[in-house]
Amino acid sequence: MQSTGFKWLKSKMSVKTALIAAAVLALALSLSLLHVAISQQQSSSQQQPSLNPQPVFPWASSYPVFTAITGSGLAPTSNWNVWGPQTAQCNAWLPFVMEPLAIPDFMTGQLYPILAVNWTWENHYHDLIVYLRRGVYFYWNGTLPNGTHVVIEWPFTAKDVYWTFVDYFKIYGNPYNVSVIILNNYTVDFHFPGLTNVQYAYYTLLPTYIVPWEQYANLTNPASAVIYPPVGTGPFYVCGGSATIIYFCRNPIYWIPGRPLIPKAAYIPGTTDAFVFEMLAEGKAQWGSAGSTGSTPFSKLFTYANPQYYHGMASIGNGSGGQPAVLWINYAQLNYWPWNESWFRLALSLAINRTAVSIYTQFGSPYGGPPTPGDFLPSPMEQEWLNSTVIQLAHEVIQYNPQEARQILIEHGFKIINTTSGPELLFPNGTAFPTITAIDYAGFPDTFGVNVVVGEEWKQNLGINVKVISESLSTLFTYEETGEQPFELMYWLAPGYSPYLIWTAEFVPVQAITVYPNGSYYLNVTYIKTVGTYMYDDPGRWIPPPQFIEDWIKAGETANVTELKKYYNDMAMILIKELPGIPVTFCAWPRYEYEDQYYIGFSTPEYFYTWDVEIWSVGSELMILNIAPRPPGMTEQQEIEYTKEAWNDLLAFLYGKANTATPPSLLDYLKPYQIPVSTTTLTTTTTSTTTSTVTSTTTAVSTVTTTAVSTVTSTVTTTAVSTVTVTKPVISTALIAGIVAVVVVIAIVAAIIALRRR
Repeated sequence: MQSTGFKWLKSKMSVKTALIAAAVLALALSLSLLHVAISQQQSSSQQQPSLNPQPVFPWASSYPVFTAITGSGLAPTSNWNVWGPQTAQCNAWLPFVMEPLAIPDFMTGQLYPILAVNWTWENHYHDLIVYLRRGVYFYWNGTLPNGTHVVIEWPFTAKDVYWTFVDYFKIYGNPYNVSVIILNNYTVDFHFPGLTNVQYAYYTLLPTYIVPWEQYANLTNPASAVIYPPVGTGPFYVCGGSATIIYFCRNPIYWIPGRPLIPKAAYIPGTTDAFVFEMLAEGKAQWGSAGSTGSTPFSKLFTYANPQYYHGMASIGNGSGGQPAVLWINYAQLNYWPWNESWFRLALSLAINRTAVSIYTQFGSPYGGPPTPGDFLPSPMEQEWLNSTVIQLAHEVIQYNPQEARQILIEHGFKIINTTSGPELLFPNGTAFPTITAIDYAGFPDTFGVNVVVGEEWKQNLGINVKVISESLSTLFTYEETGEQPFELMYWLAPGYSPYLIWTAEFVPVQAITVYPNGSYYLNVTYIKTVGTYMYDDPGRWIPPPQFIEDWIKAGETANVTELKKYYNDMAMILIKELPGIPVTFCAWPRYEYEDQYYIGFSTPEYFYTWDVEIWSVGSELMILNIAPRPPGMTEQQEIEYTKEAWNDLLAFLYGKANTATPPSLLDYLKPYQIPVSTTTLTTTTTSTTTSTVTSTTTAVSTVTTTAVSTVTSTVTTTAVSTVTVTKPVISTALIAGIVAVVVVIAIVAAIIALRRR
């Protein structure tokens, strides 16, 4: 601070000035004491972290900083609480900084071990024993509000897992009364005392971001707490920015050797889809997650600017699609003839040209075809869990066959007549079939487009008139909460990592089912008919048959693949027979944009290694770790070979089959191609990592070995950070508050005494 900043000390002070000065002094002293208190809390028993050498690519020094962009609220600045509303509005920073115990693949349900190395079930699925990864540290490097530079290095242990879920259950509830028991520093037990649910453990507990107990322990209201700085175990840490941009720097003690492969990254909260595409098209961002704006293909909003390197994707090009999207029938109001007849719902299904729907709603994306007509499960999940007979039957009910649809209606007494306004459907008594009201979310133009196209198909093929209404999300939620839904059909998505979760979202209101210790259950039909809790919970309020509920309960209580396949096939057959909802298409997901002019390693249609490419997805970390600067002269085929190698090397390390994720064979791909040989000194700093080989319940992708010829050697350097190292501080909020209070009082008293002496 410049000396002019203290000129006020040379003049006479009023009482008011003295008090203000005292308060400022007290604040400064309290921050200093906080820093000293933290710095002095050292744990001598903990092993010190090892530096993670970073590959350096001199030819990439002029590249733009790798930048991601998507629509969200403003970025946090002073409060980085993982549970807070500011993170809910802008959560895209999380995959860069925070990590879960495991990451599930969105379309297959496969779990990749991250902060956990393995997990096993014991006691008839009442105890999930999770073995934690050693040698992991929470990290942050920055300046406190008092101007003190601090480096935080807190070892990750079971204590962090315990306090994470104490907070989590306070915020989101604990429907299965799970208790987290610390068995030792690197082993925890998720104990289910009564009703068990493997799916809840796999896809809710394991993917939850783990927070440091030093910041999150003993919080009365975790959602409202102010947390600063953002401290995580992830590949990057927050090293600057503002409300409109976040800067990330490489974590120098990150636990995956050699990763990440880039030194910096950034995230821009996009205010609108149009702004996102503008930034992408101008080369100011390299990775985006945005849909189209209206009917304009996003290929014309982004990829047209540089077709060689700018790419977009809305579902992959093999037709496997993304999230199942369903027309829910409002059984709360339509539980009467003919809506309560499965043959009527089948006729409606056969009269939908899903190819036309898919083409219209995916807005001509560059990789959007072939179209993706959808049934009750995404194709990868379907192929994994259902037998060929069931799959064939599932596809038959979504075929476009308007002739059969009309024949079904005619066989049941309906008449289809021609009028000046087109075909009209009449009841057997000659009265006109009433207009159907279909609602959707106003924020997604593709959902509106689905209802429009479906309505056109039904009018043309069956003579049914459809009125489309777009509602705000809050209105849709209100409909669910009150049960007063003035509509016949609702079009929405059914996300999930497994058939169990997708069908739970579509057809099983969890809150309406009570399961007793002996395995029997009670289905509250009144609840289903009248009250909803959330938009993803059975908007149609179909009352499932007992067999469906029994299979659903059993599927939640086991991880046995053979048993799960039996339950899922049984449930699928019921859905095919009953058609409680009408599957339409797979939502255009994954939907994202990327440029590979400067950076490579993306999951692409040419090598699609992960579905989690949306920036805010917990699984996007797996792609972030593979991103690397593009070497000069690299061909498209060499880019694909690098991506395969990077992915398989990463998996080998995560599963304990290799001691590094970045072997020399991978770095060979990241050397300039087709340039003269030069003499470059290779400086290598190696980090010894002890990795225990474990047996995982998931299967890694088979390793692909490739050979690349290179002429220039990369240089590997290590930058040591020397400031204050903070390791496992044990300091309570009450103690800090007490210190601050004492300092404030002392400062004020001193100021008053000084004034009296004058």
